[in-house]
Amino acid sequence: MLLLSVLIVLGLTLADDGVVGTALRKWLVETPARFLAGLSRGRTLGLGLVILLGVAAVMLFETEGVRLFSMAAPDMVAWVLMFDVTVIFDIVVLAVSLRAVAGWRRIIRRRDLMQGLAQRLIGRIKGARSRGRRVGKPRPPRSPSGDPEPDSAYAFAQYYVA
Repeated sequence: MLLLSVLIVLGLTLADDGVVGTALRKWLVETPARFLAGLSRGRTLGLGLVILLGVAAVMLFETEGVRLFSMAAPDMVAWVLMFDVTVIFDIVVLAVSLRAVAGWRRIIRRRDLMQGLAQRLIGRIKGARSRGRRVGKPRPPRSPSGDPEPDSAYAFAQYYVA
């Protein structure tokens, strides 16, 4: 690969002004430059993802990974360049952020539940303490007989009747 690159550079410098130099410059410089200038941020990320998948396949499966990636790479590159991959990245980011928000909401709900349980438990403990310390109002002693004692109004009623 290095030898090929050196030969291309040598050919471009030697045949710079001629027909061959112009054709080589058009095919090897202008066409890739036009292609790279047309890449959006999403397509660049998509191509980076394809390269990352290729590296992972080679690292995991070694020779078979190279074969697998060499068969799948043209289709993956065409897919990445054909569609606007930023939509897919937006969907992935949205899904991850919604999952995070749902997780935070669950944590907040559990915190509120635990606070409610703790407050109820503290209220019961305080209620039990306050009931144990309460001193009731002293009641007047009951008469030893089973009959209720007459009221003062009863005494006046007997006085006027007689």
